[in-house]
Amino acid sequence: MRHFSVRFFRNLSFSLIFSGLLATVPAMAVMPSAEVLPNTTRGFLSIPDFYRLQDDFDKTQIGQLLLDPVMEPFSKDLKRQLKEKWSDAHESLGITWTDIENVPGGEVAVARIQPSKDAAAMAMVVDITGKRTEADELLQKVAARMADRNATVETVKRQNIEMTVYTATTKEEKGNQAVFFIDPNHQQLVASDDLAVAEGILSRFVGGSTDSLASVKAFQATMQQVDDQQGVQISHLRWFVEPFGFIEATRAADPNYEPKKGVDLVHVLQTQGFDAIKGMGGLISFATGDQDILHRTMVFAPAVNRAPGEANTDKYDLAMRMLNFPNSDVASHQPPKWIPRNLAAYINLNMDLLNAFEYSKTLVNAVADDEIFDDVIDSLKNDPAGPQVDVRKDVVANLGQNVMVLSDYRLPIEADSERILVAVELTDVEPVRRAVDQTMRNDPNAQQRMVGDTVVWEIVEEEIEEPELDIELGFDDFEVEEEEEAVQSLPTSAVTVAHGRLILSSHFDFIKRVLTESDYRESLAGSMDYQTVNAELLALGASSSSIQTFSRTDEEFRGTYELLKQGKMPESKTLVGRILNAMLDEDTDDEELREQQLDATKLPEYQMVRRYLGPAGMYVVSHDDGWSITGCFLSKETLQVVLKGDGGSAGNK
Repeated sequence: MRHFSVRFFRNLSFSLIFSGLLATVPAMAVMPSAEVLPNTTRGFLSIPDFYRLQDDFDKTQIGQLLLDPVMEPFSKDLKRQLKEKWSDAHESLGITWTDIENVPGGEVAVARIQPSKDAAAMAMVVDITGKRTEADELLQKVAARMADRNATVETVKRQNIEMTVYTATTKEEKGNQAVFFIDPNHQQLVASDDLAVAEGILSRFVGGSTDSLASVKAFQATMQQVDDQQGVQISHLRWFVEPFGFIEATRAADPNYEPKKGVDLVHVLQTQGFDAIKGMGGLISFATGDQDILHRTMVFAPAVNRAPGEANTDKYDLAMRMLNFPNSDVASHQPPKWIPRNLAAYINLNMDLLNAFEYSKTLVNAVADDEIFDDVIDSLKNDPAGPQVDVRKDVVANLGQNVMVLSDYRLPIEADSERILVAVELTDVEPVRRAVDQTMRNDPNAQQRMVGDTVVWEIVEEEIEEPELDIELGFDDFEVEEEEEAVQSLPTSAVTVAHGRLILSSHFDFIKRVLTESDYRESLAGSMDYQTVNAELLALGASSSSIQTFSRTDEEFRGTYELLKQGKMPESKTLVGRILNAMLDEDTDDEELREQQLDATKLPEYQMVRRYLGPAGMYVVSHDDGWSITGCFLSKETLQVVLKGDGGSAGNK
């Protein structure tokens, strides 16, 4: 059974987006939160202007969907649960969502902080310009709640500012702190669950500090990149995460966290060189005029600092070297004619596959906790009972540098309705074709089928007993657990060599579709929504990139929506479904499938919803020090304007 939870961004991001907080233009004296938060900040979310966020989010297709009267019962239930989740996460501070929604006068920032290796803290910095009365009322409510909990209260004075410190006395929370103060000079309210963290923030208000988040190199690099790309465009959300420190802090913050048996994937990734990723951060803008939603992200991963004369000259260490995505011109990312038009999503990426295969060796061995990589390769080549295929020579050596991934859904919608197809570029087709045929003939579950003159191998597995697999990331965001001897029926899968590519798919009929070349107007490249998104990405700077994507959100969200309406949302295996499940999951260790919490019985038919969901796209550019990611969502209205300008003759969707 799989259990996914993304508590941090659930509490910090979604709840803030759907809130009704009010704001005014911040005063000049207000200090940016990044300048007062400590350099040990591992996760950071900032909303510069709540009035603009609320107003502009409501203009987006998602905002309009949530405001549609037919969605009102569902929207209210969703917002209620998000607010409750936020309040639960901040219960130790004695703050509810209702308490704080009228307090901000400008920027609100929330941070996860790691004061030391095995410690965690949180902090909130709120601009209360013009809202001092509301802030005082909030503090009075906190005082009353803390008194009801029999918490001790102490007033300490630092830098001529009074700080109120509450200390829990209950058995479960004994010693936990909640610290509040208002800096009258900067008109900012600070709340934290750690006195030392609060004192540090106060000291930075005084000035002269060099240990703020703003001084962190990874924060500077990520924000500089996205700010340069953003230019004068307004951003509604700013965020930053230092991945491994954030995971450690999240673990430390959970009093019930206990390392579980099995592979700790976080530790594996750290020891495999992925700690070269020092930070990632970005911006999100709503209703920009050209895009419904615009997002920019920078992943900061500078080359490993080598000692003079060191023999190892690789940019990264061990498996991290796999992440080599060469840039190419925009034409190389366009879908060929045989890519069918009716897809949910299309991804085109460049990758140094030949070297990535070899660099994956240490990662595979580490995850398996055994030296299995070469043994498996050798077995495939030399075992008399095996296919006797030299994977390195016959397959890997003939891989190109381009991969295409396609997805759609099969009807009726079920938990596993999503279908995937991967097409890998080949430099020499025949050796790979022979290797595939030889391997499949050796598989008793493989059946040879013909599509025209092309051989396609379909694999239909029987029900299997799956051994225990316990891979634990160690924090709630992506915990994966499998029950011992779980019985499941694997979906069909298929493989072939065609169009100069090795093609693998979850379903035979998906391969069948791509083996018949379509007329240009019936291919993905000929569809107006794809062309519109592609033009928008070019306008945003996608002339050279390593990855480019296109998706029809009305198709991507369809499976999740239908399962929600059927009351089967917890069973969803789609990415969108897993995120929503994580947002609304209970804080429990119960391994049973959770009950659906959202009442979706009154949701309208999907045809009424999909009109709000337009196409989206994204591109990635590889840099010497990491990767920048730019993406956008377009509204259906944008497509209608394009279609009218084209005389209504070009688009099919």
